[in-house]
Amino acid sequence: MGLFPFHANQTRFHDALRAEHHGLLEFVGFTRVIPESDTAPRDGAPARVGYNLAAPSCLHVRARTDAPPEEHPMTPVDRTWTYPSARRDARSGYTLHGQRFDDPYAWMEQLDAPETQAWISEQETLTQSVLHALPGRQALREAVTRSARQARGSPPISAGPGGRQFLWQAEAHDDKLKLLLRRHEGAPLETLLDPNTWASNEVLVFAVPSPDGAFVAFGKAVGSAHGALIHVIEVSTGRLLPDRPRGTSHASVAWRPDASGFFYAANPDPGEVPTGEEAHWNAVYEHRLGSGAPARRVFGDDHEKEYWCTVKVSECGRFAVLAKWDYVHANVITLLRLADDAHLPVATGMTSLNQVQVIGESLLIHTDLDAPRGRLCTAPLTAPTQWRTLIPESEHTLQTVAGVGGRLYAVYSRAASHHVRIHAEDGTWLRDLKLPALGAVNRNEGEGIVSGVSGPWRGDEVWVNFMSYVQAPSVYRYDYDADLLTPYHVPDVGLDASEFVTEQVWYPSLDGTRVSMFLVHRKDLPRDGQWPVRLSGYGGFNISVEPRFTPLQAAWLKCGGVLAFANVRGGGEYGRAWHEAALKTRRQNAFDDFIAAARWLVSEGYTVPARLASRGNSNGGLLVAVTAMQAPASFGAVFCRAPTLDMLRFPSFGYLSSATVEYGSPEDPVEGAYLAGYSPYHNVRAGLRYPRMAFVAALNDRTAPPHDPLKMVARLQAEGTRGGPFLLLPLRDSGHGGGTTLTALIEQDVDELCFYCGALGVSPG
Repeated sequence: MGLFPFHANQTRFHDALRAEHHGLLEFVGFTRVIPESDTAPRDGAPARVGYNLAAPSCLHVRARTDAPPEEHPMTPVDRTWTYPSARRDARSGYTLHGQRFDDPYAWMEQLDAPETQAWISEQETLTQSVLHALPGRQALREAVTRSARQARGSPPISAGPGGRQFLWQAEAHDDKLKLLLRRHEGAPLETLLDPNTWASNEVLVFAVPSPDGAFVAFGKAVGSAHGALIHVIEVSTGRLLPDRPRGTSHASVAWRPDASGFFYAANPDPGEVPTGEEAHWNAVYEHRLGSGAPARRVFGDDHEKEYWCTVKVSECGRFAVLAKWDYVHANVITLLRLADDAHLPVATGMTSLNQVQVIGESLLIHTDLDAPRGRLCTAPLTAPTQWRTLIPESEHTLQTVAGVGGRLYAVYSRAASHHVRIHAEDGTWLRDLKLPALGAVNRNEGEGIVSGVSGPWRGDEVWVNFMSYVQAPSVYRYDYDADLLTPYHVPDVGLDASEFVTEQVWYPSLDGTRVSMFLVHRKDLPRDGQWPVRLSGYGGFNISVEPRFTPLQAAWLKCGGVLAFANVRGGGEYGRAWHEAALKTRRQNAFDDFIAAARWLVSEGYTVPARLASRGNSNGGLLVAVTAMQAPASFGAVFCRAPTLDMLRFPSFGYLSSATVEYGSPEDPVEGAYLAGYSPYHNVRAGLRYPRMAFVAALNDRTAPPHDPLKMVARLQAEGTRGGPFLLLPLRDSGHGGGTTLTALIEQDVDELCFYCGALGVSPG
């Protein structure tokens, strides 16, 4: 039986594990001991040792007799939990690179099977019995509701003659955003699309008016915000057209200038590709209104299936900007000249991230090609591959550039918060735009990072989105001549921002790398070393952890809780190099950064491990699960939401095979060994005391495997005989982003807050 190369920091042997348990463990024996001098890599490369993954018993620890009992409010140390039983299939497993891996709960991957459904229901009953027993649950619900049920709105979208406008709006009582219409200047608002009248599990994902304002193409999905299908409504009559565009999982709609049809991205229809590949072969299609013919495919790939596409039509109406993305790392850009369907390459080869905007007879190209922190280039339409730098790379990360009102609005990430610089068309710096506070302007969407500054190139409207940890998503209007930012929609969420402080600290990771972290708390909170802290992170896919508002966080702050957000490696806060520092076989850097954040909060006297909860969603869920397996005593509780946890099987789920560009491939001998070394599902160790842990499974998740939390909970309940409890929180009619109604989202937030309060000893109200 072979030995996999193994990362020294993943096993936490010898002094690393001894430090982790604060000296409460004595060592009995190892298959192989890592010398103390080898625990930290010297040159950025992981130290490696041989370790037999098929024999978990090769690591032996026992609690010292003088170790004090662990006490926590959710479960006494001497309590024995009776979990719903899960069938363990000892024969289930597979061999990878000569190594045998058991998978005793693989049967749970069949979510609709009666056995799986029955087990989920039993787990749900147990979890709710714990969460509903917390005194003060109603107080938490009221706190979340106060911040969540607010009037919501967007800048107007002008389309058509006579000042016709479309707006997204919702009243405080609405469960879903509506699309409103103002037919002409001065006319009253009327509702065009109201998903509040649809079934509760139906979602209005997007709505795009045609340039003449005559039609709206909108996406409706069921059970989550993924898998939308396009419908078309005629604005003058409210009539739904019979058009049913080709494909599935429709997205990225862009109309032709004459409103005769639209471009959109979609996956192929069943039967168009081999069985099992329906989540791949994404392409851009063109649908003509009223045409009975199938939409024509205008852009895609005939050889590589693992990519996705987006499309935009330029403001001038002459070009469609087509993009093919290699997950989040790189893309190619092509212009489709609408007059003759000619394809004009702009960015070729998957070597950089690029965003393109057509401005007059030129292109604006925001790229990280030869500029890890980003730069802005320009090229003539007559030679779109001949780029010239307009705004060079700087010490800060250039996230987006938007050409609005004849000027260039460049949004930078400076130490993980946003700053906006205004440039002339030739790149000359004009001034900085002063934001209301430390916060965020841009947002992450399916098209990568989208600028929070918007408006037409030829016009005087400049709209600025803004939020912070204590200010909900807001809209401002910017007057360049007066240099004035005027509130257009700033919601009242019942949180006085002046009562809280957001500070940024820096701490050293295991290899000495300095990592930044935001701390948010009440100004009058005493520094007593007992703060209840919720520590969050992400650490992957070039996604930055930046100031964001959520009703849950607002309620936690009102309870006297503290928010901590670590900007660990793998994110995009500090450019491409920061992302690549935790790519594939360097991912342990993200885990080390997160563990170091938890230990720094303790060592600096903010809190103690028993009052520190880690929280992660999606890839952040993987982050908190791995770090709980590697450093269990650093956390009092773990809330792991919509994660990927079986790192040897993830490519078999949906389009996650594309994520091998981020994680590496289990099929590769080196990358597979590395994945096995930290895969949470494969690294549960009997004898270690794990924190209180809640795993959240969004049962309609199309982004992460919804069965992974099930398998993980089953394994922890069976093998993690110390610590816990280990709870499963299934989200029904929920996708990767949560519930389909505001009511459902509020209840999900209340459950999460109840978990924190029970685990960390916080009394709501």
